[in-house]
Amino acid sequence: MGGFGVGKQALLDALHQGGKPNGTVPVAPAAPLRVGDASGPRQLPAYQVDVAPVSRFVSGAVARRMNRFAKLAVLGAALALEDAGREIPPRRNDIGLVLASGYGASKSTFDFLDSMIDGEGQYPSPTLFSNSVHSSAASHVSIVMELGGPCLTVSQFEMSPISALLTARDWLLEGRVEAVLFGTVDEICPVLGYCYDQFFGVHASGPIEPFAWDKQTAVMGEGAAFLLLKRGGPDHTRYGYISETTWTQSRRFIPPVDRLLVLGADGHTCYARDYRRLSKLAVRSTAYTPLYGSLPGGQAFDVAIAALAVEMESERQPVCSVKCDAQGNCGVIECCFGQPH
Repeated sequence: MGGFGVGKQALLDALHQGGKPNGTVPVAPAAPLRVGDASGPRQLPAYQVDVAPVSRFVSGAVARRMNRFAKLAVLGAALALEDAGREIPPRRNDIGLVLASGYGASKSTFDFLDSMIDGEGQYPSPTLFSNSVHSSAASHVSIVMELGGPCLTVSQFEMSPISALLTARDWLLEGRVEAVLFGTVDEICPVLGYCYDQFFGVHASGPIEPFAWDKQTAVMGEGAAFLLLKRGGPDHTRYGYISETTWTQSRRFIPPVDRLLVLGADGHTCYARDYRRLSKLAVRSTAYTPLYGSLPGGQAFDVAIAALAVEMESERQPVCSVKCDAQGNCGVIECCFGQPH
């Protein structure tokens, strides 16, 4: 779920037709507006999610106790488990949960800080505080989905998905659980819009140009992508399988020649050098970021797109998803089809 819509079909439609920002974020001016100034706050384009469909899975009373970040997580997790159907282990205690997020519950965090400032530190909101911690969304998912296995939240910005996926892999290899619900959740907040405006100015409006290495074109994005993971077996899998997960240094990584290289290039020039080098080394490369926008957890979307492509009979090429960060780290996830080795 992202700016393209909610569910697999919405993502497939965007994959065929292209994607673009579907909303805007108002940015408060750094200085107060002058009297008579009718221009109002600047509007920045953004990929935004409609969380209303969460009502399919939770009651109104339960939804009212959740912030928007938790609704994104619960809706994404519920859709993944619904799609998994009979592949879900019979006991929910056998399902672990690993949730990755770069931004975390940013809006609730800043709303909580505002409540402290407005009350001069004496009247902070306990509701906002409980929802402001990064792990709040995973707690909501565990309760609503009745998952009794181990639960972990990982926040390492762009490296959050690969770090969470490595944890999920270890849990499965250790036999700690029969399956792991792995997901990434990020949301947009007004402070993020303000930062985009202050840091990037006129370059914050996009459109995203993944391969324009010397041009800042990032557009804010939000959403959730979840996968139900199980250990590899002798049977063919519906969405293929993950053959390799690696956290390495960008300068040391050489793309495999037999894979389509999917770059997490989302229009930020601070990562462009590494992506440029990798694109030159790859036989074939692409980027799906114009479909969902710029967000730390974008690599999970790339893996989900690769899984959907595997489900389509016309697409059977192995995929290598790569996400780089500004510190020279590189997360690599290789996805294949057919029977795991």
